[in-house]
Amino acid sequence: MSAEDPSSAHSAPVALLVVALLCALLLTAAVCPGSAAVPAEGADEGMPVLRRAAEAEDEVAYSAVREMTAAGGAKDRKARVRVVNRPGDGLALAPVGDGDEGAAFVVRSSSALESLDERLLGMLQDTYAVSDAGAADLGGRDTRVVEAERADGTVAGRFWVDAETGLLLGRTVYGAAGEPVFSVRLTGLVLGGGHWPDGEAGDVPWGDTLTGAERAGLRERGWSLPEHLTWNLRLVDARSTRHGGHRVVHAVYSDGLSQVSVFAQRGKLGTEHSPAFRNGYVGTGTGGGDVSTQHDTVFGGDTGQYRSMWQADGFVYTVLADAPAGLVSSAVTALPDPGDSGFWARVRRGLSRLGFL
Repeated sequence: MSAEDPSSAHSAPVALLVVALLCALLLTAAVCPGSAAVPAEGADEGMPVLRRAAEAEDEVAYSAVREMTAAGGAKDRKARVRVVNRPGDGLALAPVGDGDEGAAFVVRSSSALESLDERLLGMLQDTYAVSDAGAADLGGRDTRVVEAERADGTVAGRFWVDAETGLLLGRTVYGAAGEPVFSVRLTGLVLGGGHWPDGEAGDVPWGDTLTGAERAGLRERGWSLPEHLTWNLRLVDARSTRHGGHRVVHAVYSDGLSQVSVFAQRGKLGTEHSPAFRNGYVGTGTGGGDVSTQHDTVFGGDTGQYRSMWQADGFVYTVLADAPAGLVSSAVTALPDPGDSGFWARVRRGLSRLGFL
């Protein structure tokens, strides 16, 4: 086509204008929050009840059975764990089931946040409107109910706090449509020390807490360790250990209700890596509706539990979460992408959708 051709003369400016407009749309879409994607405002009168629960965990000795339910789909997934809490000693846990009574371990300090603490309470208050919803009965015990509401007024979570002891007896996380996603209940509560297991293991498997300076040093060396994954997922714990002589980092992010664990280590996935786990999780593939379509091995779907593993920029990332699908998806997509999905890749995809490429 000649330089004098009118279509040639106008094509470059038009293309640049389209790209500029598309860039503006993409950037706007990336930061424009939904009705609930902002911190909720409120008096947070339920926080004193939850702070009492956090204190009770360090003061009240008890034994009970912890029942965990990942709800949704055709069948709920349930697990039962016997717990013995001894303030000053830690928390002993043993699975409840045939032949499992002797297998126990003790948690004294780890990045698995077993109960409410100031890290979670601070994030909860920053993210949600936390209200005291009044009294209720839970398993025959009098409780105070605390609700965490999103900015659009929907309930994101409920807590049941024992009126007598202040212990947290129950917690449920709800999806955007109001469906229960994950719940924990304490049943058979008995006050007192309980039986402490013999030959326990565990202690502090992730004892190397990473300070702010250490986290900054890792980032300078190429590690992805953001303080926030999204506006409502803040780093609440970061620890490190060594496996096979190589550093592994475990970062825990939370909105105060759900936790997302991110494991990172240098390397790449082997050719034997399978897109499905043996324990019932099914890979969604690139057509997954509730989770990121950019990561081929995101697991979950009907259990409220998700796992994802991929490699990017010389690191292998593994995400584990008991959380609503939308929260997991936003967490996964905030981490380094396994493919070419940077800014200009988004621009090219947008141009393609509009028929310009």
